[in-house]
Amino acid sequence: HYFIQSNLRRMQVKVRCPGKVILFGEHASVYGEPSLVTTVSAYTQVVFEPVIEPIIHFEAPAFDFKLQCKVTLLDDVVPITDEESERVAYDQIKHKLSQKQSFKGDSWFLLLCFYHKLVPLRDRFGVKVTATTQLWPGSGLGSSASYCCCLALGLLTLCKQDTSPDNVNILAYQGEKVFHGTPSGVDNTACTYGGYLVYQKNKDPKFTRIPVPHPPRLLIVNSREPHNTASIVKGVRAHRKALISTFQRIGQITLQGLECVTHDQDIGTLMTENQSLLKKLPGVQSRRTDQIVEMCGKRGVPAKITGAGGGGVVIGVIREGVEVGVLERELTEAGFQVIRDIKTGVPGVHVVVEGEE
Repeated sequence: HYFIQSNLRRMQVKVRCPGKVILFGEHASVYGEPSLVTTVSAYTQVVFEPVIEPIIHFEAPAFDFKLQCKVTLLDDVVPITDEESERVAYDQIKHKLSQKQSFKGDSWFLLLCFYHKLVPLRDRFGVKVTATTQLWPGSGLGSSASYCCCLALGLLTLCKQDTSPDNVNILAYQGEKVFHGTPSGVDNTACTYGGYLVYQKNKDPKFTRIPVPHPPRLLIVNSREPHNTASIVKGVRAHRKALISTFQRIGQITLQGLECVTHDQDIGTLMTENQSLLKKLPGVQSRRTDQIVEMCGKRGVPAKITGAGGGGVVIGVIREGVEVGVLERELTEAGFQVIRDIKTGVPGVHVVVEGEE
């Protein structure tokens, strides 16, 4: 028997989560060097609206997704009690979707997995879930982690379960595994807790949150050039022995950048040097990202690739007194997508309160 409890009938939950960028340390972090990561004021937002009908609706207007299924679809999926039952349950859900020819991507699949995991069979209810985002998918801005965090916090809130950041982060990391197989955990950790984070890959990955009193502002530019992160990382790995000193210097720059942001000092010169080192890595630079970096430099905005490179996104630091309106227009006219005046170090995933912009 399915029902909607009276408190759910009146409840709408709107959840917002920032994206993230790597300020310093990409690629070198794969080999044990630190990286400096920050959240940015470009967001994914997911709205959860309980409905009378026992149906799960999912809409993602940006991707032309409009899907639904009855909650009874999940009735005979095994309950999730541990990692093994979770694997079996997710496989069963994927099989059901493929039979219905409604497997439209990981975002819809993950919504059903989380719903099955979090909502007890006796308490299941209909819900409409609408996802929107300012983050370009596959660009290195943490779009999948941002979505996972929104799903986790939204469903935990609706189900009146533990919404602590630690619990949200654990669940979001499980979602990231659906998207990426073996993620580092840095994206979901940054998106959950917000602010600045130093990540260092060891036997046990280490995440250290860093207070930054006056976070710098950024310009984010999408090259609109598709790239494959896994193949780029693989290409760099094939030459890693010859690149040890480059990785070490990138690690030193990361620590210097950390010192700068915590003491309100300019990071522009370090970004320029980091970019010059990234260009030494095979497959990381591209014609379009080089063009963006050059255009930004001419207008007084030091810039670098963020993430894997080979396309994707470039970030530029906006120094005090530098007007970026002309640069934004030039980049747009050249065919790039631009988000200007991005705040860094913003709070992580949260339920939106009434009146919040």
